[in-house]
Amino acid sequence: MILTTADQRAEANAALGFSPTCDPDGIIRVIRALRYTDRHRGDAVAVANALGWAQTVVRRLLDIEAEYSKVRATIARLEVANHRGDDYTLADLAFELQQDGIDLKTDYDHADDLARAAEQEGLL
Repeated sequence: MILTTADQRAEANAALGFSPTCDPDGIIRVIRALRYTDRHRGDAVAVANALGWAQTVVRRLLDIEAEYSKVRATIARLEVANHRGDDYTLADLAFELQQDGIDLKTDYDHADDLARAAEQEGLL
């Protein structure tokens, strides 16, 4: 997969204008709306709604790419710093990401649940 550059994301954001980001459930609603619209192309309201909702998915994709780019850049920066003699840890990575607005608390909770389940499997 080829990721968008910061310039491409900026251009896409400018072209998109203001559009809210859909929530995870919104993705399914958009897919259903697009499928309905594909079958009922004469329904102008359905077409207009599907196009509007599709823009919220595009906004979400742009937001995800921007966040993913931050994660990659932070990992790369700390890794290069470590190769040059610094001693960054995973805790430093988490702190840096949090400073960039990327909170991993939910991911930590999920990872902890998985670790506990794996430990319990070992006890059976």
